Amino acid sequence: MVHTFVILLNYHGSEDTKACIDSLLTLTNALTIVVVDNSNGLEEWETLKAYAKFVEVPFLSFEEGITSKFSNEKIVFIKAQKNRGFSAGNNIGISFALQQKAASHLWILNNDTIVLQNTLTALIKQQQQQPKTILGSKLLYFHDPKIIQAVGGVFNKRYYISEHIGEGLSAETPKSELPKIDYPVGASIFVSRDFVETVGLLDENFFLYYEELDWVYRAKEKGYIVDWCEDSVVYHKEGASIGSSYKKKKSYFSEVALFNSRQKFVKKHFGLNTMFYFATLLLLINRLRKGQLKLVMTIFKNTIHGN
Repeated sequence: MVHTFVILLNYHGSEDTKACIDSLLTLTNALTIVVVDNSNGLEEWETLKAYAKFVEVPFLSFEEGITSKFSNEKIVFIKAQKNRGFSAGNNIGISFALQQKAASHLWILNNDTIVLQNTLTALIKQQQQQPKTILGSKLLYFHDPKIIQAVGGVFNKRYYISEHIGEGLSAETPKSELPKIDYPVGASIFVSRDFVETVGLLDENFFLYYEELDWVYRAKEKGYIVDWCEDSVVYHKEGASIGSSYKKKKSYFSEVALFNSRQKFVKKHFGLNTMFYFATLLLLINRLRKGQLKLVMTIFKNTIHGN
């Protein structure tokens, strides 16, 4: 039997998280929602538990590091000891799921998303047809649902930069008209239990960005392929918790995190060569032209010292 454990990471975004859970609760699939709270303090933690009581859904709550018996509750809330980033936070949820015999599949889903009734069913159907696959969804802008945010991404091995596929195109654009992707976008990643047990958890050296591309590279070494599901539609609110958007200007924090993770990824899989530094210089010049002097100085320092 297919039983999916959905991993949601909450960082000061309880309103988005509650809306996401509301949409997940409409699904008829066998699933358990695991919410990892990465927020500072206990306000978000208490808010989420109060929400579960209000909607009268059975839930379990405990702090990271404390063993708690799971009795098939619909929602599981885990309070992280501290915010160690996207990979580490999701790994807390993934690790919990793997401890449960019922968990056959895992769905890493951004908390600022809304799903449709067939979103998960479509993922399961395609994954059963392609068992050794890491799958993404069709991401549409929540505030402009007729437009694609991304169906995945490609990685340029010459300049070591990544970009989204499908961004800005009509939501009706058929898959056949789009190039193949190199990785699924982290807002929706669907894998089997076997995938995680074979490939391993997300690399926690990536605080934010490039964790999904690193997962794909490691998975390919184990014979897995990457794809996206055309019928699995996810509405995405575009990185609300970190102040970033692929359509708008990224925040200072997200820009620094992006450059830091890019360097870690290239170092791990290719080695830091002349082309990497040349491409980084071009990217910094582009930021300088936009007047982002503080950002350029920070990234330059991190690049030289290996962040």
